[in-house]
Amino acid sequence: MLLRHIGSPDDIKGVHFDLLLEDKDFCRTWRLTDLPLMDGPYVGSVYIAPHKLYWLDIEEKIVSGNRGVAKRIKQGIFVESFPSVQSSFINLSLIWDKLEVDLVIDKNGCRIFSKKK
Repeated sequence: MLLRHIGSPDDIKGVHFDLLLEDKDFCRTWRLTDLPLMDGPYVGSVYIAPHKLYWLDIEEKIVSGNRGVAKRIKQGIFVESFPSVQSSFINLSLIWDKLEVDLVIDKNGCRIFSKKK
């Protein structure tokens, strides 16, 4: 899931994006500087504290501690199993906007690639 987070006091641009991936009892979470575009450039990403699972069901919510508003803008599902090793770097196949894509998060940031047929 991808959330647009507006109004966080530590955002220079006033907005960032939170990428949440369900992992058993929580969501591994990355803070993205920009919205990743299909086959677009890498966007900055930082692995942050896991989020609670209830965020997967939220459409829009005021974030506690006067930290702005988070709104769901995309959802997807895994095509393969999630890696069990705790790592901030991943490479997964997802269904994203009704398309099968590869999600890559590595030292360069976050990027979404269309599957080549």
